[in-house]
Parts: sequence; structure tokens; C-alpha cells
Amino acid sequence: MGEVVLGTSGWDYPEWVGRVYPRHGPLDRLKFYTELFPIVEVNTTFYRLPPVGVVASWARRTPRRFRFSAKFPQTITHERRLVGAAEELHRFLEVIQPLRDAGKFAAALLQLPPSLAFDPRMVRAFYEILPRDLPVAVEFRESSWRSPESFALLREFGLAYVVVDEPFLPIELEVTAPFCYVRWHGRGEPLWYDYTYSAEEIAEWVPKVRSLQERVGTVYGFFNNHFRGDAAVNAQSLTELLGLPPPPWSSRLDR
Repeated sequence: MGEVVLGTSGWDYPEWVGRVYPRHGPLDRLKFYTELFPIVEVNTTFYRLPPVGVVASWARRTPRRFRFSAKFPQTITHERRLVGAAEELHRFLEVIQPLRDAGKFAAALLQLPPSLAFDPRMVRAFYEILPRDLPVAVEFRESSWRSPESFALLREFGLAYVVVDEPFLPIELEVTAPFCYVRWHGRGEPLWYDYTYSAEEIAEWVPKVRSLQERVGTVYGFFNNHFRGDAAVNAQSLTELLGLPPPPWSSRLDR
């Protein structure tokens, strides 16, 4: 059975104060977050790349075995649409290098735009410029990507298919790499992320995660329904149902 590592998409949300973070007093939210979960997905890299020094500080301020994933910039996925993006890719790799050097980097998340259809030649050309030693997970947002040829390309390049819980695409427990990547977006209207998973909906994921766990070395999972701190609460609920231990460095007995 592979390892299951759960966390949330992002950690620095003002609305989490009072529900996830203490209401009063100065607080390093990242350090507090590491007491709750062993991994976090960095989504700020999608909107704007932070300075390398900021990323280096994340590596310094977190426990040795804590892990990060990071989203590819939108300049690559939504502006360049995977074409002619070598320079942007180089800048992204420079920014995340401190996490890789520290042994804290889990995967890079390639979240594709919903307006981008699958083109095998274009996709192959982009996959070919990715460093072979960079673990990458690819999230489809358009149905033409769910084709045998698309999944075959993921397997050829050792890239992980992102298993998603979202309103428009079905849940597919597809495994295409030595690790698996799962994202829970929510099912809200009109915003996916403005959603609280019920206890029953969380419980339905237990056999799904177990199935993935049997087929890969590691399952990374991230709740993205950050409104009101629901992501942290739902991630904790699934952690408990799966019987996962707290982070080994955590001093919080009650999580």
C-alpha cells in the first residue's frame, strides 16, 4: 500500500482565522499549517511567481519532511497555451528550485484551461521540454483530453493524471505515473470552491483513495474548497477516516 499525503490548496487565507488559525496574536500561518498537515499545494505560483528568496524561506520555515506542490504559471497554461513556453518554464523551475534542493518538492501541477482542446502534437511538444526528473501532474479541464491517446502520452512521459472532484468532469481513478494526485474542488454554484463536503461525501472517497493507494507509491491529495476554512476541515475529516497519523513533527495531539 502506498503512502497517502493530504493537505489543502494554499494556506494563507484571512477567512481561516478563527476556524483554522488562532484569532488573536501574531502568527506564522505556514508554520502553524505544518502542525496540521504534511503537505500544501502552492497556488500563488499560478498567478504570479514569487521571488526565489520567498520560496527559500518556505523551505527554511518548514519541517524537514514537509512537502510542497506548486502550480505552473498561467503564462504557460493560459496565455502561451503550452506553445513557445520554454522561457516561462525556465523561470518557474528557478523559483521552485529551493524546494527541490531541500528535498521538499512533491510535484508541479499543470492545470489546463477549459478552453484548450487536446492536440497530440502540441501536447507532445510541450511534454518533451519538461525536465525528466520533474514530477508533474496534469489536470484536464476539457473533455477531449480524456482520450486514450492523451492518457497514453501521460504514461509515456511518466506524468500523473489528476483525479478531480468537480462539477463538469467525471471522477476517474486513472493511474499514469508512480504517484497519484487528487484535487477536491467542491461542487458549488456558481463557484465550485464555495462548497462544504458532507460527511457522507467525504466517506465516499475512502474506498477511492484506498484503490489508488494500492496502485502507486504515493497519493497526494488537496482540498481546494477554501471558503470559510472548509478545505482544512474536510481534509482533516478524510485524514481521520483513512486513519492517517498526524505529521510526525506535530505537537498537536488533537490535530
